[in-house]
Amino acid sequence: MPLPRLPVLLLALALPAFTPAPALALRLEKGTAPKVQDIPRATLGWDKIADVKEIEVKVKNGTRLRAVFGPTVQHMAGQSLTLGGYIIPLDQTEHSTHFLLSALAPSCPFCPPPGAADVVEVRTTEPVTFTYDLVVLTGTVRLTPDDENCLYYHLDSAHQQPSG
Repeated sequence: MPLPRLPVLLLALALPAFTPAPALALRLEKGTAPKVQDIPRATLGWDKIADVKEIEVKVKNGTRLRAVFGPTVQHMAGQSLTLGGYIIPLDQTEHSTHFLLSALAPSCPFCPPPGAADVVEVRTTEPVTFTYDLVVLTGTVRLTPDDENCLYYHLDSAHQQPSG
């Protein structure tokens, strides 16, 4: 082996040792996708609204999705709920009283689209400052099983909990 190629060969062999662990963990074989349980999620409160199924219903121009809530979720309507999640803004302002809250960090390129119980439409009593960090909100649950945008959960009159 010629001598000038030796440093290149050594570097190629040593490179995997210096690759950050998360980068190695996210390497996927062709045709595979991350499993839902492997995706980082916010956990505070989302388990309480997870009992929902989407069914297709016939409408005038075809079909659309409709939510069917389990009994526990149905009893939550009008009750207070605290959720920790990530803000998905609906407008381009730094402070907002109307936005979406997601159980999944919106910046994750490896995450699948959120499911029926992974996004909540929020209306707050005071403007909330946009952040990429997890926020905690408490508000009143409103269910809309026939929402044409598939936003079945709403958190009304919400307020942000102090962080820390």
